[in-house]
Amino acid sequence: MVAGLTLLIMAVLVGSAPAQEPAPPTRAAELRAERAAKARTLTPQKRHGVEEFLFKLEDDLLVERWLNPPRGAYVRLGGIGEGAGFGAGPGYRYSTGLFDFRASAAATMKGYRIGEVSLAFPGVERDGLLLSVYARRRHFPQEDFFGLGPESRVELRSNFALRETLAQATAGIRRDRLVAGATAGYLDPSIGGGTDRRMPSIETVFTPGAVPGLDRQPAFAFVEPFVEISTTDPALNPVRGASVRAAFARFADRDLSRYSFTRTDVDARAYIPFFHRTHTVALRAWVADTRPDDGHDVPFFLQPSLGGAYSLRGFRTFRFRDRAVTLVQTEYRWRINEFASGALFYDTGAVAPRLGEIGPLEHDYGIGLRGGSRNGVAFRLDVAFGSGEGTRILLRFNNVF
Repeated sequence: MVAGLTLLIMAVLVGSAPAQEPAPPTRAAELRAERAAKARTLTPQKRHGVEEFLFKLEDDLLVERWLNPPRGAYVRLGGIGEGAGFGAGPGYRYSTGLFDFRASAAATMKGYRIGEVSLAFPGVERDGLLLSVYARRRHFPQEDFFGLGPESRVELRSNFALRETLAQATAGIRRDRLVAGATAGYLDPSIGGGTDRRMPSIETVFTPGAVPGLDRQPAFAFVEPFVEISTTDPALNPVRGASVRAAFARFADRDLSRYSFTRTDVDARAYIPFFHRTHTVALRAWVADTRPDDGHDVPFFLQPSLGGAYSLRGFRTFRFRDRAVTLVQTEYRWRINEFASGALFYDTGAVAPRLGEIGPLEHDYGIGLRGGSRNGVAFRLDVAFGSGEGTRILLRFNNVF
């Protein structure tokens, strides 16, 4: 009985004891609970209007399908030449893993015409042997000419017509970021009077004695060994990395024994990113030097030039021509959003009969707007100042470099 009474007392004491309080939640547990509650109420961000359209172009590769599909017909826009104006025409491409065939033609309101056909093996970029053949026929009826040398004057602006047939083959090898090879071909140019009535034709302002190649033009056989190294990323719209291309070309006059020469080109570019690759400093240096054989000269239309949307943007296209050229370009680029970026730029350069005679440099500066994506620049608007020859507004459909 005593044992039963003891058990009864213990049961009463246990039942009357206060319940133990649960441990208070930690701060980490509170944060996890808040995030879980917020996740249950979040909805995906919706794009509207222009933003939705641009993302669809990018995600679905619609521009590439319209303008550069792997197979089938497409519309060719631009790519005719400096000073040609806006051009368009039909194109056809058939690309496989073994080869890439392309054919296109285009024309502009100014009467510029071009037709091109190419076949490349293999059809995609990969390490190994490379082989391609290319042919082009073009008619450029009103190319600007201001005279030769750094002292050429804008008031002597004239124009000429250039007709040209080109056929060439290239063989080389690609190893990772290196491409090396050689191009051999045949060039048949013809020069005539310009058709732009706003200015005189070239033969009414300049004499054949002052402009080599103005009166007669031979056909040329040429060979050009080259080497290219590139670490740029992304390849079509770089924000980091560097590239350099060096080439040495030999042009042999096949008809007149007056215009054989050699040409050396070095084009180096660098892209330096910062602020999480949303800002980039882009740099370019280009040097070209043509040297005629003894008793020969370099035709004016094959001499390197400065001026226009890809070199000295503050000057007219082909504003300066001579046998040697030096150019340095700098751009500060910043991303506005996924599809637009701004740019501040500075260009400087000069021409001369020889590289060692390069004198005072011309220069310009300006501001630009680019539209596009990682797949390339779809349009470029540059406004250039500082040349002393007026403000230049340039619209192109690819990047400057």
